[in-house]
Amino acid sequence: MLLITENFQHQEMLVENTSAGKKWFIEGRVAQGGRQGVREDVNANGRIYLEEVLDMAMGKYISEKVSTKTALGELNHPSHPQVNPERVCVVFENIQKDGLHYTGKGQIVERSPLGQIIIGIMESGGRLGVSTRALGSLQELGGIKYVQKDLRFTAIDVVSDPSGQGCMVNGILESATFDMTEDGRIIQLAVDISKNKINEAKAIKAYAELMIEFANKGK
Repeated sequence: MLLITENFQHQEMLVENTSAGKKWFIEGRVAQGGRQGVREDVNANGRIYLEEVLDMAMGKYISEKVSTKTALGELNHPSHPQVNPERVCVVFENIQKDGLHYTGKGQIVERSPLGQIIIGIMESGGRLGVSTRALGSLQELGGIKYVQKDLRFTAIDVVSDPSGQGCMVNGILESATFDMTEDGRIIQLAVDISKNKINEAKAIKAYAELMIEFANKGK
């Protein structure tokens, strides 16, 4: 599966006063759905997420992550699908369907260093966007790339440059493929041809470590 990223601009930056003090939120569209063969539904990256594909993947993300308060995001995209807890800056507490699309609301993690950066930007009147990270495959039909049913969202990140950040990440990772173990961990299987032997060795090592771990659990 490929690492797929999609950017969304024009998020609302919200501040709510509570008995415990101020809370900061980012709110807006987090996923864009589309219809078969409708070019108006092609997103900025030349892709369409058919409604049934998006519903399945986002429904799984909501039930497994949002409802368990583990829908975590980082500030700007890393170069891998996993979420690094040390870089978490937002927790999405609500995601709901809106027509073909999905909108969400995430609370900024005030006590994290990157959360403080976001709050500083907000207090200065700056604007940010969000960008999804997902694993999945693509199939091209009629010049349109359709995201397939193996789509699985791994994070929704806050990005400082929503118009360009995703392009940079896609440029780095468009030839990388990943696989996910049954317990949700992700292994990078290959990058490009020039680094194939290195990555093959890494994949074999990771697989061996997992097998040892599973064997120890069975004792």
